[in-house]
Amino acid sequence: MQPDDTPSLRLINRIARASAWMGGIALMGSALMISIDLLLRRLLGFSMGGADEIAGYVLAIVSAWAFPIALLRRSHLRVDILYSRLSLKPRVGLDLLALAGMALFVGTLLFHVGGVLWDSIAYRSISTTPLQVPQWIPQSLWFAGYLFFASTILVLGYNSLMQLRQQRWAAANALIGINSVEEEIEEESRSSRGATTREGR
Repeated sequence: MQPDDTPSLRLINRIARASAWMGGIALMGSALMISIDLLLRRLLGFSMGGADEIAGYVLAIVSAWAFPIALLRRSHLRVDILYSRLSLKPRVGLDLLALAGMALFVGTLLFHVGGVLWDSIAYRSISTTPLQVPQWIPQSLWFAGYLFFASTILVLGYNSLMQLRQQRWAAANALIGINSVEEEIEEESRSSRGATTREGR
């Protein structure tokens, strides 16, 4: 069984991939909207209004939903001067420590984001702009992104511990460890081959 061949990890990966695609589309849409707004201001002297506000909401929401895919792809930066010199078992111990630290940080963040959302609902807050957007709408999506990030951490932690229970240290490291130089080279080579194949078509 591969490290990601469990129902929970497959589900988390599917949601993370879908959110990454939707986030990319949303960012491109925001960039297009701002570009059109700038052209209208420059050429015709008027503005659509609210483009910068909507782009701000999109950036905050997309950022929250992007963290899980980065974690699943092991793309977060970590200082590995000592890590790379250790044997497998101490590395896995540090991986678990790092994941626990991230869980604590995200849990605290989620608590405060939830407080902001609750206040917006309780006080019926709206933006102080011509759009007058009810703040609970973008904040709900923002909160959901962090909630999914926290869920991703819990699923990774659980699956890693299950691997360790079976003495599968390498599998646990493959889930939550740092990409090795060889793995990064292989990933870049795979991406290059994919791009070359598409160009050949």
